[in-house]
Amino acid sequence: MKKFISRFFLALGIIFMVGIMFSQEFRRELANAISPILDPLSQAFPFHIVILILATFTAFYSSIIQRYTVDFKRMKEIQKKVMEFQKEYMEAMKQKNQYKLKQMESKKDEMQKMQSEMMSMQFKPMFYIGVVTIPIFMWLWLKVKNSVMEVIVPFAGKIHVADPVLIVPWWLFWYILCSITITQIIKKVFRIGV
Repeated sequence: MKKFISRFFLALGIIFMVGIMFSQEFRRELANAISPILDPLSQAFPFHIVILILATFTAFYSSIIQRYTVDFKRMKEIQKKVMEFQKEYMEAMKQKNQYKLKQMESKKDEMQKMQSEMMSMQFKPMFYIGVVTIPIFMWLWLKVKNSVMEVIVPFAGKIHVADPVLIVPWWLFWYILCSITITQIIKKVFRIGV
């Protein structure tokens, strides 16, 4: 049963990612599906606080998902072995040590397998996290698209929430800033990835 649930959410995350890439209608429907849950939040708080609340929620559940889906000990072990191999390989290349290079060729396949294992560890949680994050993003996107909301920001004054800040819309910049900050705090407090 656990395997079925895991595969279901993994598949759902993939469907969401593919759906939002290729269909604006899919984006709109996903946003509308989550509207009954998030609309009351936007009526109760200013938009920048709504984003802060959603970013906090995202940071919390994504940290929890990573804690239970990523083997951080194994990941650090792989990173260490791969870095040692690359350093050794570069030294052998600089010294033009053909004997050492030939010996290391046999290890190359093992290193590639380890790197793909590490990438798998990093990408798998992304699809689980996407199941919740993508609908939230689509709701925010639709809310901003149909609004005349303005915020007061440092150095720029009053701007529309969709105006660009460092090439991304303000709402997305604020969401990412809040999410990264809160994620770091949560990871330190709960010792995730240490």
